[in-house]
Amino acid sequence: VVYKIENIDEFYKVNGTIQNSRGGVGTTLNDDGIVLGSASGTFAPFLTEDQQQLLTDNRTDTILVQLSTGAESSINQDRNPTKIPKSNYSIFDFDDNNLPQFLKIFDEVILNDSKNVLTVDSHAFDISQSGVIVGTTSSNAYLVEGSSGDQAFYAYDFGQRAMVIDNGEVKVFTPEFSQYGGQSALTAINDKGVVVGYASTGFRNGAKKTIDDRCLEFYSHVPSDVCASSFRGPRPVKYRRRINMAVEFNLQAYQWEYSNGELTNAKPLGLVPKPITDTDTSAYNSVALDINNNDVVVGRSIAFRNDTKEFNSRVNVATIYKEGRTIDLMDHDNYDWRDSSANAINNNGLAVGYMEQNFGGFFRKKFFVYDTNSQDSTLTFPFDFSKTSVTDFASTAHGINDKNQVVGSIEIDVQRTRPRRSHGFLYNHNDGSFSDLNDLMTCESKGYVKSGSEWKKFQVEVTGGDGLIINYDANISVVDASNIADDGTIIATALVTLQRIKTQWVDSEGKVVVAFTEGAIQQIVVDADGNPVFSVNADGEPITAQVPRAVILKPTQGEACSVIEDDSQNAIQERQGAGLGFGALILSVVGLFVRRLRR
Repeated sequence: VVYKIENIDEFYKVNGTIQNSRGGVGTTLNDDGIVLGSASGTFAPFLTEDQQQLLTDNRTDTILVQLSTGAESSINQDRNPTKIPKSNYSIFDFDDNNLPQFLKIFDEVILNDSKNVLTVDSHAFDISQSGVIVGTTSSNAYLVEGSSGDQAFYAYDFGQRAMVIDNGEVKVFTPEFSQYGGQSALTAINDKGVVVGYASTGFRNGAKKTIDDRCLEFYSHVPSDVCASSFRGPRPVKYRRRINMAVEFNLQAYQWEYSNGELTNAKPLGLVPKPITDTDTSAYNSVALDINNNDVVVGRSIAFRNDTKEFNSRVNVATIYKEGRTIDLMDHDNYDWRDSSANAINNNGLAVGYMEQNFGGFFRKKFFVYDTNSQDSTLTFPFDFSKTSVTDFASTAHGINDKNQVVGSIEIDVQRTRPRRSHGFLYNHNDGSFSDLNDLMTCESKGYVKSGSEWKKFQVEVTGGDGLIINYDANISVVDASNIADDGTIIATALVTLQRIKTQWVDSEGKVVVAFTEGAIQQIVVDADGNPVFSVNADGEPITAQVPRAVILKPTQGEACSVIEDDSQNAIQERQGAGLGFGALILSVVGLFVRRLRR
C-alpha cells in the first residue's frame, strides 16, 4: 500500500490545524470519512483582518510566538491574575476540501478588543459511524470581580466533564461524585450507542483536607468550590503549583448507553484496589479507552503485582472488561514487565496497546496484540523492524481496524541516548508485515517535486517585510498515527518545517514594551508597507522550526518515494554498519492528550 497526504496543497502547505493555533494533531476518524483533529496552543496576537490576509497571501504556514504557557504562563498570571485564560486545546474536523474547521463547544462570553476569546479546553477521543463525537470539555471561563480590596480572578464551573457532540449539539454530563467539580470523560462509542470512559468516585486519601487547607490559607476570598475546581488567580509563593484536581480523585472505568442526548444505565466496569493503608495518598484509578460492537471494553487499571499490598508493587495493567469479567494482561511473575495499557480493540476482538519491558536496564514501551477471544492472557509482540527478534525500539499501538491493520508510533534511532525520534507505523497482523509510514508515502507527500528524472525538495520561498526573501526546504515527517479506517485511511500527525514571524508586545498606546507588561498585547511586527517581518539569525538566515500538523493519509495508486532519507531505516542501518540483530541493538527478548486520559 502507498499513501498520499490529502490535506496538502500545491504550495506544500499542510492544512492540519485551525487559524491562530500553533499545533495540530490527528485524533480519530470513522469509516464514513469524518476525520477529527486537536489544535493546541492559542496565539497571543489578535490579528487584524489585514494582518491575517497578509499571512494568507503568503500561501504558506508561519510560526507566531505562542501564547505563554507553562512557566511563562505562571509568571504572567502572577503579575496579572485577571489576564484572560485562553484555550490551549480545541477540536476541529475537515471539510470536503480537507481544510480544518473549528468545532465550537460553547458560545464565548469574554470579549477583548471586540473579539470573542476562546477559553474552553476540549478534546474529542472517538466518533461513531453515525457521527456522534465523544470526549471531554471544560466550561467557559468567567470573570469574578474582586471585593473589599481582593483581586479579581477568572473561574470555571468545571475543569473536565464528559461530553457528546451529536448533530452539532453539545451535551455535558456531570459525574455522580461531583464534589469540587468531579471529573469524567467519554473515550469511545460503538455503533450501538454504548459509550465507555471514566468518572470520579471519590477523593484519594487526604486530598480533601489538602484542598480545604490550601484554599483557606491562600484563597480565602475565593468560594471553596471555585478554588478547588478550577480558577486562575495569583499563585502562592509557598507552592510551585496550584491545586491540580486531575490527580485528586479516584477514577473508575464506566460504561453507559447513549441515545437522544442522554446517558443512561451507568455501570462501573472494574473494581479498583483499595488503598494500602489509611495514610496511602496515592490515587487508585481504572479507565476504559475503547469498545467494540460486541461490547468488549479495553483500558487499564491500577493493580498490585501478585496481590502484594506494597507501594513498590503498584502497577498500571492493560485490562479487558468482558462479560462482567476483568482480565488483567500483566504477567505478574515477569519482573521485566512494568506498566501497560490496552488502547484499542476491533470488532474481531483483537486488542492493541503497549507493555513496558526491561531492555538492559532501560524500560521501553512495546506494542502488543491480544486476542480477547482466547482463554488465556498471552500477548503477541511483533518484531517491528527486526525479522527475528523483539527490538528495543519503544512503540505504542493506538488504533486497529477490522482488517487487523494496526497503527501507532515507534522510535527510529538506534542510539540509546534520549530522546529518540519517533515515526508512525503500520502493522498488518494477518501477515506480520511492519512498515514505517514514511516509507509508504509518495514523494510529493514528503515535500519533494520532480526535477527532470530526479526528486528534489520543494523550495519554500516567501517574501517578508523589508523585501526580505527567504528560502528553505519543505519537510514533512509522519511521527505518529492515531487511528485507521477499514478502507485504510489513516489519521496521523506530522512534523512540518515552517518559518517564524517576529512579534512584539505593545501597550494601550501602541508603544513597544517588555513581555508580560500588564495590559500589553502581542502583535505581528510589520515593515513600513505593512508586510510581516520574518525572524532571521545573525547571518540573515531564516529561523525555522518543526511544528505538528494533523495529516490525512489516503491509500493511492502512486508509487512509494524512492528517495532514501537520513531518518529512514535503510540510512540508519547503513550508518551503524550492521543490521538489526543481537549485540548493538537487541538487548533482551520479549519476557500507554495516553492517548485518552488527560491528567
